Formats: sequence, C-alpha cells, structure tokens
Amino acid sequence: MKHSLPGKAGARGLGAGVWNLGPGRDPFGGPTRTEVPILHRLPLLAKAGIEYVEFHDVELPLHQISHAREILRQHGLRCGMYTPSFFADPVFQDGAMTSHDPKIRKLALDHACQAVDATVQLGAPVMVFWNGREGFDFVLAKNGQESFRRLVEGFNAVGRYALRKYGRRSPRLAIEPKPNEPRANMYLSNVGEVLYLISRLDPLLQPLFGVNPETAHSRMAGLDFLWDAEMCLEAKKLFHIHLNAQDTTRYDQDLPFGYAEPLKDLALCVVLQDAKWPGIMSFDVKAPRTDSAQDITDILTTSAENLKRLWAKAWKIDRRKIIRYRSERKFTALAGYLARCLY
Repeated sequence: MKHSLPGKAGARGLGAGVWNLGPGRDPFGGPTRTEVPILHRLPLLAKAGIEYVEFHDVELPLHQISHAREILRQHGLRCGMYTPSFFADPVFQDGAMTSHDPKIRKLALDHACQAVDATVQLGAPVMVFWNGREGFDFVLAKNGQESFRRLVEGFNAVGRYALRKYGRRSPRLAIEPKPNEPRANMYLSNVGEVLYLISRLDPLLQPLFGVNPETAHSRMAGLDFLWDAEMCLEAKKLFHIHLNAQDTTRYDQDLPFGYAEPLKDLALCVVLQDAKWPGIMSFDVKAPRTDSAQDITDILTTSAENLKRLWAKAWKIDRRKIIRYRSERKFTALAGYLARCLY
C-alpha cells in the first residue's frame, strides 16, 4: 500500500530518493552494511509505501533509463525528480558553473542538459540543481561577483536548452540551496539567494525556475524552514520540497521527518494545505549507520507515518481560531493552541 495524504491538492503520494537507502557511509567512516545496487532499491522503496522516486545522474545514467522505467512500472512507482551531480566527480573539486576553468564550466553545462533529457525520458515533473561545490574555502580564491554572473549565465543556458528542445514539455527547474557543506562558504546557500538569482535570469526563462527548499538545509543556516517555504509560496516558486529533520546548525543529518521540531512541521502542513500546494511531499533522509540492512527502510516508514499523523492533525486545526488569535495579538495563546492540537 502506498502512503497517501488525504485531501491534498495535486500529488498525494510521497517521494524519496534512492540515495536514502545508502550503505551507511559518512565523511568519517566507510560503509556499515552491504550496498544495495541502485535499481534493487526500487522494490524496497515501493515496499516502504513510496510512490515517487528520485535519482542523481550518477545513480541512474541515461543508458539505464529504459530498464529503470520498466522496474518502476512493475512496482507502481513514478519518477518525481532527477538531478545532475556536480559534487562527486573530482573534476568539480572547485565548482562547476563557477569553476575558473571554462572547460569545466562547459562540462557542467553538458551534464545539466543531459539531465534535462533524462528528466523528460523519466517523465519527472521537476529537475533539481543542488549547489554542490559552488563556493570557496579561502577568501578571494574566487571573485564573488564574477562567480554569480557565471551562475546566471549557466542557468540561462540550461533554461534555453530545455525550452528550445522541449517547449511546453520541459520539466520545471528547481534550485536547492544549502549552506556550510561540502565547502566552508557556499554560493546559493539559502532560499533568499536562490530567489535573487532567479530574478537575475532572462525574464523569458524565469517562469521555468523555482526552488527546492530542504528542512535540514534551512536549519543548518540557522533559518526557519517554515518561513523559507512561505517565501517560496509567496513568490510562486515552490517547485519541489525535501522534508527531514535536523538538530539546529550541525552537519547535514537527514533525520526522519517529524523528529526534531514536530510543532513547526505541523505548522508547515497547515501552510501547505491552505496554499493548496500541488507538488510532491518528498523525503531527503538517510538510513543511519547504526541501522542494519534488514531495517534500512525504517527511516522512510517513520518519516511517512509522522507526516501522515501531522497532516491529519493539521486538517483539524481551526483556522478561524488562528485568525482570531492573530487579530487579538494573543500570540502566546496561539502557541498554546497549536501545542494542544499537536499533543
């Protein structure tokens, strides 16, 4: 049985990435369990109740797409998102679109355009750009103004390719901000920077571009994920969403959704319900090193059950009470009401 969010506008099924079921590797240690081949993870995702699957290009290259589509069909799965990887290959050690080397910038553009083709072949509605290694570790190692102009130039080029080749069939292109990792200073580290970048793109291409905010990434920057999501909604740029949990400003933990700040996660459900947001509610979580191979999907099951509980509670919240508390400026009382709804 697939997980579903009753009453949700648009996509009601849930999404997850194949990378969520990794071998337990982290920056400080190697695998703690046998790595499951990428395409063998698809039945596991289906068994965990996931409907929409996500891939990086290094996980599902173009030549494997036809085979992957058959497996997806067999298990009632669909591709929700595809993304090019600008961080794993050593050639991108100093960035992709912002690299000093024009040959590497051209290679990054080729990767991105190939990912557009793969996204279309998979039938995914969104292609996501994570900022990868776009940034610097030492001050003045890059000219920031020049780097930003290169980002504008690069995203314009990808957008033109997508529209020229696919027109209305082009996937939407979402940019995923992240601070602190894997470089000390990241370009496009938060939602505000991404929205500013989009405002600098070719006006004809701007409707093609939006944002993929992630809970953990906002909290890593010391920002509020709810406000980040609302800012994207107000700008009509919330193209995709990645849900997880995070212990404030630590390294990117990818904990189960609903674990760290359930009251704010409840508020997020209220905001998305009221906005009638139609996109896919997708998890970017990571099976921890301490879980065994037999328990590798527990993080998805836990995240999905938490989301469904919070989603159901959010429907029961009396919006008229929220409005009344706001108008009477009883904000502490509003916090108490939301806590009663949660607990």
